[in-house]
Amino acid sequence: MRLGILAEDIHLQNPAVFAALTSYYELDFMPRSRYWDSATLAERCRACDVVMTGRKSPALPQELIGNWGQLRYLCHLHGTIRPYVSKEHISAGLIVTNWGNAVEIVAEGALVLLLCLLKQVPRLHDYALTNQDQRVYQAYRCTSRGLRVGVYGLGPIGQHFARLMTALGAQVSFYDPYAQDYADAWRRCSSLEELFRSNEAISIHCGLNDQTRHSVNRALLALLPQGGIVVNTARGGIINEAELAEQVAAGRLLAGLDVLENEHDFAASPLAGLPGAIITRHIISSGKGYPPDQQPPYQLPELAVENLLAYAHKQPLKFVITTAMYDLKT
Repeated sequence: MRLGILAEDIHLQNPAVFAALTSYYELDFMPRSRYWDSATLAERCRACDVVMTGRKSPALPQELIGNWGQLRYLCHLHGTIRPYVSKEHISAGLIVTNWGNAVEIVAEGALVLLLCLLKQVPRLHDYALTNQDQRVYQAYRCTSRGLRVGVYGLGPIGQHFARLMTALGAQVSFYDPYAQDYADAWRRCSSLEELFRSNEAISIHCGLNDQTRHSVNRALLALLPQGGIVVNTARGGIINEAELAEQVAAGRLLAGLDVLENEHDFAASPLAGLPGAIITRHIISSGKGYPPDQQPPYQLPELAVENLLAYAHKQPLKFVITTAMYDLKT
């Protein structure tokens, strides 16, 4: 079989991984494919059984639909899939998987933001240096044990975050009309209004689409208690930033935001500079990485390798994206 590598940022420097893949696949590197015209790209894709995409990959051409050639499977290395493959591709039978189990780093980022705000760490830091106590009053006990935490969106990241909070003793509830499998300890809310009204902290983990855009607004935020916490590690457009900024500036809410609507200029957000807001530039999950002189060889995500080998052996794949799931993705 042939594996087409449609990205400039995918390298196979791990000898074991390279050996495993080349046992089953002929590798076709296409590092400049994002600059090709769609006809050329479609022709090269038709010659592959599988294509692998990353952040610097081109969108899959629409003219492949109905004329696939050998192509049957797209293995995407990250979470966001809409820029690379359409719902029509999936409806027409293309198998698509994404990063799936690389969710713990985002969930941990949300946990860090929530705990930082729960204890008001930035304001405690200022208090220690200036002797000016500018903390916000919080109308609940400032401990994770018994804290009522609402999860907006119970996909893989939301579920992992919920597990982390449950382990810390929080009372977890969620709103996700599409969720089917979830822990008995997590209470399901029938509406966003119920989620916000019944919790002291909210963590957002849903995708951005027409239904969720600006769904967190002034009316919902007003349902949180004094000192309530809003954490967003999903997509900035889910929150109406101006209306959240009003509540934070008034000293009523605390906000931890890894994502904003305009990530080309974080400083332009109405939340920028507000003492009750923490903004982390969409990198809360990643860390800065290794020092330049200690960089380890790049490795494909373990899940991607597992799926590629499973496909070669005609075994089930993990984290397959269906058309129904596609509508919920960013």
